[in-house]
Amino acid sequence: MLISYKNYFQMPIALLKFPYDLLGEVFKQCNPIELYCLSKCSKRTRNSVKSGGKINWKISYWSSEKIMICGNGLDYVFKATEKQEDYFKIESYQGYKSMQIPMEGVVEMFFYLLDTLRICIVQTLGLQFDKHFDNFSKVAKVLMERNLEIERLSIGFIDDVQDLANFMPLISQMRITKEFAFAPMFPADFHYQLINYPRYIHIIYACRFDTNQLLNCTCSRIKLRNSTLSNQDLNIFFRQWKTAGTFPNLQWLEIDSKKIDNQFAILDMVPPITRVENPQKQVSIRFGDGQNDEVMIFDAVRVYKDDGTEAWLKVKLGDVPELEFLVCNPDNTKVEEIEWSDDDDDHGGVRVPIEEYENRAWDDEEIDGEDSDEEESDEEESDEEESDDDETDYEESSDEN
Repeated sequence: MLISYKNYFQMPIALLKFPYDLLGEVFKQCNPIELYCLSKCSKRTRNSVKSGGKINWKISYWSSEKIMICGNGLDYVFKATEKQEDYFKIESYQGYKSMQIPMEGVVEMFFYLLDTLRICIVQTLGLQFDKHFDNFSKVAKVLMERNLEIERLSIGFIDDVQDLANFMPLISQMRITKEFAFAPMFPADFHYQLINYPRYIHIIYACRFDTNQLLNCTCSRIKLRNSTLSNQDLNIFFRQWKTAGTFPNLQWLEIDSKKIDNQFAILDMVPPITRVENPQKQVSIRFGDGQNDEVMIFDAVRVYKDDGTEAWLKVKLGDVPELEFLVCNPDNTKVEEIEWSDDDDDHGGVRVPIEEYENRAWDDEEIDGEDSDEEESDEEESDEEESDDDETDYEESSDEN
C-alpha cells in the first residue's frame, strides 16, 4: 500500500532552505512521529532530519507489536495493526501519542527510526511470545553488531526454549547496562554464561544459575527465584563476600530456594536468621533506576565484611525459604528505627507502628465522639417529636371542650 506523507505537513515556507544550524533547531522542536512523517516526504528531507540536531531519544522494541520512543517526558508509540484502514493513523492521549503501522513492517520500522533519529540507546528490548522469536533475534543481532547500549533486556515465559537457549551465547555478549530480566525455564544442561553483567539481574527460574555464576556476578542487585542453591552454596558465597575487596558493586541479594533449610549454618548462623527488635531496624536502598528502584529489609541480623563494611542478612524458612541480603552504602542507604505497638490483639496479631497505632486510636476516639453526637441528636429529635405529639393532643382536647 503506497502511503503519501506530503500532506501531513503543508509547509508555507521553504524549510529546507534554512541554514543548517537553524534547521537543526527546528527539528529539535518536533516529536518522533512528526520527524518520521517529515522524513518520508523525500530523500532530501530524510537526510536533513538525519543531519539535524541530535536529541537524546531512547527507543524500545517489544516483540513485533510495539515500538516506543521517549526522552522529553512523553512517550511516542508505534503500534502494529493488521487493519489497512488504520495504517498511519495518529492519535493523542494524555502523556503520549501513537501511530499505527503495518504488522509486517515493525522490524523495518524499528531500524528506520533508529537510523533516521540517530538513536544510540535502546531502553528495552523485549520478547513476550514464541511466535515473535525470529523478529526478536533479527533485532538483537543488529544491536549486538552495532554494540548499542541496551538498558533493559526482558524475556517472558517462552514455551519453546531450545531456540532461545541456542541464541543465548549471542545475548550474553550484548551491552546490557541496567537490567537483565529472564522468565524461561531452560533445559537441564543449560548454563548461564554472561560476559557483560548489568546493574540488576532478575531470573524467575534460576535453577540453572549455580554457585560459580553467583561468585562471578558483578551486579549491584541480584534476584534469583526458584533457585536450587543450598545452605552450603550460600555459605561459600558469603565467606567469599566477607573478604575485603570482593563484590564491590553488590548491594542487594534476594534468593528463594527450597534447598535452604535449618541443617547447615550460613556465616555460622543456622536458619532462620532473623532478629526482632523494638524499635525495629528498617534498612532501605533507593537505586534511582526508575522501575522498582527501592528495596527494604527489616528484622535482619547485622554482619560485616573484613574491611568493616556493614550489611544485613535475613533468612526465612517455610514453604518457600527466602534469603535477603543488603549491603550498606552511605550514598543511598537509609536506616530507620520504627517503634511498634505491643497491643497486637486489636489489629489481628499484626504489629503496627506506634505512630500509626496512636493515629488509629485518635481516629477511634473521633468515631466514638461522632457516634455519641449522633445519639444525642437522635434523642433530641425524639424529644421534639414527643413534644409535637403532646401539643397536638392538647389542641384536640381543647377543641372537644
